[in-house]
Amino acid sequence: MSQFTNDKVDKILANNPFLLMGDIWKERRAEITPGLSTNRVQAVYSVTQNICKQFVDYIKKQQRMAPSGGLNAKTLSLCYSTEVVADCVLGISSGSFSDNPTPLVGMIKRVFEHSFGFIFFNTLASLFPLIRKFYCVPFFTKDVENFFFDIMQKAINLRRENNEHRNRADFLNYMLQLQEKKGLDTMMLTSHTMTFLTDGFETTALVLSHTLLQLARNPEAQRLLREEVATGALSFDQLSELPYLDACISETLRIFPPGLAARRLVTEPFKFVNKNGVSVEVVPGEVVIVPNYAFHHDPNYYEHPEKFQPERFLEHNGGVRKYRDQGVFFGWGDGPRVCPGMRFALTQLKAALVEIVRHFNIKPNPQTRTDNALDETYFMATLKGGIWLDFEALDLRRIVSIEKICMRQSKDYHDCCAMCPITIALIVLALLIGLIYIFLIWNFNHWNKRGIKTVKSWPLVGSFPSVFTQKRNVAYEIQDIYNQYKDTENIVGVLNTRAPQLLILTPEYARAVYVTEFRKFHDNEMSQFTNEKVDKILANNPFLLLGDKWKERRAEITPGLSPNRVQAVYSVTQNICKQFVDYIKKQQRMAPSGGLNAKALCLCYTTEVVADCVLGISSGSFSDNPTPLVGMIKRVFEHSFGFIFFNTLASLFPLIRKFYCVPFFTKDVENFFFDIMQKAINLRRENNEHRNRADFLNYMLQLQEKKGLDTMMLTSHTMTFLTDGFETTALVLSHTLLQLARNPEAQRLLREEVATGELSFDQLSELPYLDACISETLRIFPPGLVARKLVTEPFQFVNKNGVNVEVVPGDVVIVPNYAFHHDPNYYEHPEKFQPERFLEHNGGVRKYREQGLYFGWGDGPRVCPGMRFALTQLKAALVAIVRQYNIKPNPKTRTDNILDETYFMATLKGGIWLDFEERE
Repeated sequence: MSQFTNDKVDKILANNPFLLMGDIWKERRAEITPGLSTNRVQAVYSVTQNICKQFVDYIKKQQRMAPSGGLNAKTLSLCYSTEVVADCVLGISSGSFSDNPTPLVGMIKRVFEHSFGFIFFNTLASLFPLIRKFYCVPFFTKDVENFFFDIMQKAINLRRENNEHRNRADFLNYMLQLQEKKGLDTMMLTSHTMTFLTDGFETTALVLSHTLLQLARNPEAQRLLREEVATGALSFDQLSELPYLDACISETLRIFPPGLAARRLVTEPFKFVNKNGVSVEVVPGEVVIVPNYAFHHDPNYYEHPEKFQPERFLEHNGGVRKYRDQGVFFGWGDGPRVCPGMRFALTQLKAALVEIVRHFNIKPNPQTRTDNALDETYFMATLKGGIWLDFEALDLRRIVSIEKICMRQSKDYHDCCAMCPITIALIVLALLIGLIYIFLIWNFNHWNKRGIKTVKSWPLVGSFPSVFTQKRNVAYEIQDIYNQYKDTENIVGVLNTRAPQLLILTPEYARAVYVTEFRKFHDNEMSQFTNEKVDKILANNPFLLLGDKWKERRAEITPGLSPNRVQAVYSVTQNICKQFVDYIKKQQRMAPSGGLNAKALCLCYTTEVVADCVLGISSGSFSDNPTPLVGMIKRVFEHSFGFIFFNTLASLFPLIRKFYCVPFFTKDVENFFFDIMQKAINLRRENNEHRNRADFLNYMLQLQEKKGLDTMMLTSHTMTFLTDGFETTALVLSHTLLQLARNPEAQRLLREEVATGELSFDQLSELPYLDACISETLRIFPPGLVARKLVTEPFQFVNKNGVNVEVVPGDVVIVPNYAFHHDPNYYEHPEKFQPERFLEHNGGVRKYREQGLYFGWGDGPRVCPGMRFALTQLKAALVAIVRQYNIKPNPKTRTDNILDETYFMATLKGGIWLDFEERE
């Protein structure tokens, strides 16, 4: 094509490196390449990320209005690539995702529209080349050329006038520097810029739409990619290190190469030798054709070439290099004339694919053909008939299931999937040896020998098979055992896998374990499984510490949670509540018929409160662009199959923990929080306004100076809030909203109590019906379904038949919190929401706690240390919501209280979906 370009007619296209020849090509390529360096692509990556979020919102909006024929993937992708190129190259918005896009959108599309006259002339000129010496038809029409010349001039003027963007390290700034250095005029700048628009707009959109097509057709590939990209914002470097994503793009480029063939002009004589030995010399001016598409679809090089198999491009199979070195892969071209904007295009593609795969389950619409037949009217590889897809929104707020994360690949992901082969082999060997050991010395009769009845148990799973089968929540199995034996026994023996433990059946003994005999049941069972060398952050969480260490850490942390400190940040909480109410209003306007996900809303709220009240920073939870803190906090509760498998294995063979441990937090999570803690500390020390703010971080900084704590210790203490305050509080808040939605009378009474006007901290603490509503919610859905307590001193239990049994240090007793809370002998109609039972004239919470029947926040010396802070969060949010909205359960929400069998805390199965009706 180079020889057919006329720089007098095609002024804009005349400087496109793709079309230039010889020394001019080298010169123009040398000019343009530094503007496409990795550093410059990285500099505008935040712009790309922001546009990706807008893109996801745009898809959601389009999907809601989508016809039965699905959404046109090419059109969607063109909107995205136009917006990215316009912003990252020119520093302007094209409005592609709005109802009123700028003229730039339509004009860019016209770049690739050619009249019959243009096509006829070029066909005629290919028959009679001499015609071009006398007449030429330009590639760009005059109005298109004038439009881009004009918009380039405006972009330059805007950049020179805008101090904020003057030093933005993007392509336009580079070109302005080049203009000053080489004296380029605006036409030359426009020509260079059009290189991006012509090369980056259409091609990138095609590759993106075809990749989405292949992922839609191949659910397993889509699942693997979703696992790889996980959640949370990815840095530019992290985006560059996603092997399966790279493989998916490469495989799409193989099946649908933008360049179907390459036509090369011979510039020096070259001799070809045919397979029959005949040689032929080509001379300058002749043309050779490289059939890219044919190579890509040759079964001699690619097994099953029509199948989408990204694995062929993974590094362990040789990667892209293997095929490029063989001369059979030309995704972005090859050699010195490889696409100069490849880095930029790949970043656009990857960023968009990451966001789309995270937010949607992509499915091919029946309107889309099932083969890969090419459109015969288009010069690039394009699926005939178009690509029509359906985008099913995923619920990002739920905890990622084991199946979805067990194969997540990340260089810092220290779980079973990242174990070295030797470690895996040793574990498998230990498992085989252990199976023999299990059946030889299983503890089926441990308690029977001591006169205590033992519940029926099975090898490997013990008394609680649901831990493994997940057919129902394990709390129900414990409740069944409780109901079976509570009238005849005070205690009953159970097996937790192979470990013999005692299940408490009377509230008197429950009270003894929690309170009256606390020193004999001092520690939690999980405490013995924490390795401070592996879990540096978690090692100082009071819930997991043993004995004197627990006392020491609790004594350190408790003053930071005093009523005065909680009160000091109450104004912050109130401000966040106002934002929360506005956020609900915004979400409700866009709400689907299935209602709003209450857990997702509450997670946004608790994240923002904890981040601001603890660290003094905003997480941006209510914005369209939340900070990475939001995604990273969610990952705290994500555990791979490797983590769960290891802990299950270690419960069978405890000695394993002496030789190997899998951390609760992955290395990247640990590093993230260590880093953000350091930044929060630095920010606090530099910010005079917040230096004397009486919040938890200031208290910890004072403690650091007093006791010489390092940043890891501060981070560990802070993570106590994030792990204890984020998820738990969100669960309690969402379940309280559920109960109020189901019970309009309770909602009315609460609304009357909270009335109107700002409530002071003291007034918030004196709302008895609000307290009762929260307490009743905690009874029905207790965060701690059971308590597993480690015996620290000998204690003697007496059974109802008079048989005594002594437990010794190292034994474990189980308090079935959920079973006590749902026992009709203690709570009439236990499944009903009746806050009145916790009002003061009925005895209040104290009545049930002193009977050993209520464990909403735990009980005794190890009661939740952040209870005051959590209650303030909960109450402030509930007051704000009840005042502003009538809350109603969406029909999508179940009407019973069945627990989710996959979650370790009490959570309504199927999720909580609510409708919020704004009150006048």
